[in-house]
Amino acid sequence: MGSVMSYRILVADDQADCRDAIQALLDRQGWATTTVCDGASALERLLDETFDLSLLDVHMPSLTGLEVLAQLRSFNRIVPSIIMTGNPSASIETEALDLGAITMLHKPVSADILRITIDRFFSQRG
Repeated sequence: MGSVMSYRILVADDQADCRDAIQALLDRQGWATTTVCDGASALERLLDETFDLSLLDVHMPSLTGLEVLAQLRSFNRIVPSIIMTGNPSASIETEALDLGAITMLHKPVSADILRITIDRFFSQRG
């Protein structure tokens, strides 16, 4: 079931196949998706535009997803974010949560888990 409201979501991942698959899933849900392929581009878009949510890969060129979160915090910009990584660890998850991430998802991310996680976030937001 698609969302009635068109939320804006930024997807930042340096792997084109992963980025494209996530965008296709989010588009099917009726969410407005913008994609970027590195951390610097993610930070620039998140500072210049308004997004309801961002999905940030941990390991990207220029800035990691964690560095993007830290930079957003330094600019007093609050953008709800989900961190994604193919190399999960307790330390990465702890740092992500400390920096304000909603949660961390393990790549490859199941389409159902991603959809449910985002749906739950937006429904709790009201």
